[in-house]
Amino acid sequence: MTVLFIGGSRRKDSLNTKLKHRLAEVADKHGIRYELVDADALDAPIYHGDLEATDGVPESMKTLGEKIQAASKVVLVSPEYNSSVSPLIKNAIDWVSRLDSQAWAGKTVLLAAASPGGLGGLRAVSHLRDILANVQAWTAPLCASCPKASDDAIAAMDESFLKQFLEQGEG
Repeated sequence: MTVLFIGGSRRKDSLNTKLKHRLAEVADKHGIRYELVDADALDAPIYHGDLEATDGVPESMKTLGEKIQAASKVVLVSPEYNSSVSPLIKNAIDWVSRLDSQAWAGKTVLLAAASPGGLGGLRAVSHLRDILANVQAWTAPLCASCPKASDDAIAAMDESFLKQFLEQGEG
């Protein structure tokens, strides 16, 4: 089993990048194989049908699609932008959905978010569930949310819960 961690923020001090690394730390501690996708690897033009018709799917999105397909499950760690999904993650979902491989179809996807607000990014998670259902992914019921997020709050997230979160969708 290999878990693919995808973060939706390119900001240097992103709380969601810190949450992605906290989840990877828990995976590492419990012998869960994983791969981290750097948010810069999600860089692609905003999806546009005419662009796809003339240039095809960008190479970065083809590579991401291959990684998604090869992974046992995917963990999307998305910041909340104006009560919704990170545009970086949304664009990656859109581009990868255009590949013939249909990498999202049937894929187990775990959702995580951190936010300095009281909801911990749950509005973005809710929107991601709808988007992923449309591309036929299965989203696990548990979400790893960190409300009132800070370095200390992320570091203090319950390890046993995070392990349980990462084990969703197995066997």
